[in-house]
Amino acid sequence: MTTTTLDTGLVRSRINWARLLAPLGGLGLVAGLIGIMVSPAGDDTGETPAEVVAYAQAHEAWTVAIAFFALASIALGGLFVAGLYGRLQGIATATESALVLIGGTLFTLCFALCWLMWTAPLTDTSKDRAVALAEAQAYLAVDDVGWFVLAAAGVGAAVLAVAASVAAMRGGLPAWLGWLGVLAGIASLATVAFLGMFAWLAWIAVASIVMLVPRSS
Repeated sequence: MTTTTLDTGLVRSRINWARLLAPLGGLGLVAGLIGIMVSPAGDDTGETPAEVVAYAQAHEAWTVAIAFFALASIALGGLFVAGLYGRLQGIATATESALVLIGGTLFTLCFALCWLMWTAPLTDTSKDRAVALAEAQAYLAVDDVGWFVLAAAGVGAAVLAVAASVAAMRGGLPAWLGWLGVLAGIASLATVAFLGMFAWLAWIAVASIVMLVPRSS
């Protein structure tokens, strides 16, 4: 009797921790990005090589921290997407499940890549002024590409949010919340104009909170 009780308790403990990983991954991703935006790291790098060099020298520790967050975001996003996919099993159609995986994977990889593009070149600038300016000139071109990669992340977030929201409504999610999720997904397409970022940030945060609620049998 004791052994059976202990085994059952251990299994339940593992299940509870597994259920928490996905929402914690999503909330960690949101908290990390908000932290970047309100920290000195959110300062503009500038539009000239001299401004970029000045930013890199003044924010060296911050750029390293963001680069590590970009790497960590792959794990955080992966946990969130995998957990969401698992939560929708038996509810989502085959097409919706595929879209959740495809959109979530695109979002996770592009999100990490854009931040690595924006920070990795700044973590080791040359001490030679002329060389540093040349590196900064090349960085400005990479910086522009990074915005398009972020826009691609927004497209992935849109696919993920719309497919998951529609499926979740069939699983008991209130219709008003589901349709707000669909609208947030559509608004995520505007990430190319930066404002769409707030739409998918809000969607991930709400979806993470919803996943904290045990699924009714």
